[in-house]
Amino acid sequence: MKLVRFLLLLGLLIGFHSVTLAGQTDVEYGPFTIVQKEYVDLDGDGKKDIIELYARKNQYNLANEWTLKINGEQVGTYHNKQDLYQLADMQFADILQNGKQDILLYFRSVGSGGITGLNVLSYTGKKVEEIFTDPNSSGWFDEAKKRFSMKYIGDYQVEFIDKQTAMEAIIPLSEERYSDFPDKEELQKRLQEIETWIDPASGYRFDKLTKMKPQEIVAIQAISGIAHYDVIAYFETRYVFDKQMQKYVPSKVALISTETGKKLAEKQIN
Repeated sequence: MKLVRFLLLLGLLIGFHSVTLAGQTDVEYGPFTIVQKEYVDLDGDGKKDIIELYARKNQYNLANEWTLKINGEQVGTYHNKQDLYQLADMQFADILQNGKQDILLYFRSVGSGGITGLNVLSYTGKKVEEIFTDPNSSGWFDEAKKRFSMKYIGDYQVEFIDKQTAMEAIIPLSEERYSDFPDKEELQKRLQEIETWIDPASGYRFDKLTKMKPQEIVAIQAISGIAHYDVIAYFETRYVFDKQMQKYVPSKVALISTETGKKLAEKQIN
């Protein structure tokens, strides 16, 4: 099973790294070129602002660094975090629900994991405030193994522990889920050897609770079972807007079954 995990991990990393490592001699990055240009009234003054996203791309049309400009002024530079991301794009929405459009800057991976990063920026007309920062850590493989624990306990059940919040739960797996698996003995062996495998965020959800209150942001992480493609649950971190800090902060975590869609556990933070 360790060999299988290694090969899966190697394949996943190849998806991230094979064409994006700036240190490789066969990959060259050019100057910054514009990849997206939008005209949006960000501060609600009735005039449309010019928002431009620039990227340094290589010969594979993949980037390792981005810059963001508003009305010709550079307001942010973003580096490819541990080669997780190779693409980026902008979207716009009134996340704070104050009548102004916030910038949703998404970073995306071309690898099989579909990993996504997000930074949310609010523009007042005079300055840009980064109100939500991509929570993916630079060493996410190692960090996940330190924070989380997964163990198969038999009878198609996986024990899941989030050490950071002390949240514990059992992830149920149905026998029917693996009905097409050809070798039942091999299946049991793989279940017994399930390891801790939690991806960085694979997506985000915005929950609008009231008309006037800032929307809440939910970062969704995939949890794998016998293989990377075998997603058995989602770990969700909910972020709420702290008015004093003027930033989004984590408030709650939850574990969701992919088979039933039901919440298996939930833990309040602070």
